Amino acid sequence: KRDPKLSMSRGYCQSMEERTECLRRKIKYYFMNPCEKYHARGRIPWKLMLQIIKIAIVTMQLVLFGLSNQMVVTFKEENLLTFKHLFLKDYVDGSMEAYAVYRQADVYDHIDYIITQYGLLHNNTVGNHEYEKNGSSYNPLLLCQNFYRNGSIYPGSETFEIDAHVDTECLKIYPANPVPLRDMPENFELHFKRLLLVKVTFAVMAINLQTVRYRELPDCYDFTVIITFNNQAHSGRMKVDLEMDVEINECKDWKVTGIYLTVMFDCVILITCITSFVLCTRSVVKGVLLMFVSKIHFSQ
Repeated sequence: KRDPKLSMSRGYCQSMEERTECLRRKIKYYFMNPCEKYHARGRIPWKLMLQIIKIAIVTMQLVLFGLSNQMVVTFKEENLLTFKHLFLKDYVDGSMEAYAVYRQADVYDHIDYIITQYGLLHNNTVGNHEYEKNGSSYNPLLLCQNFYRNGSIYPGSETFEIDAHVDTECLKIYPANPVPLRDMPENFELHFKRLLLVKVTFAVMAINLQTVRYRELPDCYDFTVIITFNNQAHSGRMKVDLEMDVEINECKDWKVTGIYLTVMFDCVILITCITSFVLCTRSVVKGVLLMFVSKIHFSQ
């Protein structure tokens, strides 16, 4: 007579009793944890080891992603502070709320300072800042003033006549020829009695090279800097503010050497995730097949 245990160990399950025992063992083995499977058959738990490796490298990737995002935020904040020191005359850290001008001559001096610093950007900045280009030429700095169309204001007699329509007058200044405002041939004059805003707008480009240390490709940044002289209150205090808009783009033409470890790490992550997906799919398929076998067996 055939030994039932020997038959089941060899995969021969012919009688109903043997088939029931085989199915019971298959179901029990399927729901074992990796340690129990190792003790039952002595197989090394490769899938468990793979999942541990995957968790470790994906966690490392998430940490690097968080550091990369932190570098982006830091780069923006530091550039904002840099622009304030480069283009705002006599700027001191933390003094933005109190930063203002009170005399007409000071307004011209501050605007001329911005124009001069914009023309000397290459010589002044310690970063890798560059003018924005349109073809082969640099884009100009744009100086605009918003003012009431017409107005006659006489505070001494408490009378005034004002046209509430707002006009805008702009002037383009190229970095190759940064002429002071009062020396402009266009005779760009600020209408202080009717003046609402003076806006100085220009674009500066830069590359965030600090990501190279973390084995990541640098991004290219397009900063639009807006310096506003706010005279809407006409209180004698013209507040000055500097803001910037940031656009992050992938650099068009780049070459970075020594990034083989980055490529290798990405390949390891890709291979690990694909292998894990295949093994998980295989386990699910085996579970579904075992379910159908169980249904057929119990229906008999």
